[in-house]
Formats: sequence, structure tokens, C-alpha cells
Amino acid sequence: MRCPFFEEVLVAFCRAYPVKKMVPSDRIQGDCICTCETFNDCLLFKEVMAKMEGGASDGGTDSIGVDTQQR
Repeated sequence: MRCPFFEEVLVAFCRAYPVKKMVPSDRIQGDCICTCETFNDCLLFKEVMAKMEGGASDGGTDSIGVDTQQR
């Protein structure tokens, strides 16, 4: 028997944000910038992309752990 307070849910989070804040998928709003075609208007996205385009010094991941090597 498992704890009655244990619950499994599908969550989403932003890998670019410095803190992993898990958001249940059923709570994400339909007009969320992260889930639509205008995600490139996000200031955090622009910041991370600028860092990645500047080149990662470790040759594999940037400072937030985003894979910068093309496959």
C-alpha cells in the first residue's frame, strides 16, 4: 500500500530558468509563451540563445546545462 498523499502528475519546467519550478501540465495556460510559436519573444530564451551563439567554453553544455553541440 502506498501513501494516500502520493500523487503522480506530468510536469513541465524551463531548462533556462535558474530554478527548476515544476508546473503541472494541466495548469499551463493555453496562451503561455513557452508553448506557442512566439516562444522566441521570451527574454530568457533570447538571453540563453545569445550565450549559446557566443560559444560555450566547455564544448558541450552552457552554464545552465543546455546541450550546445549540434547533432
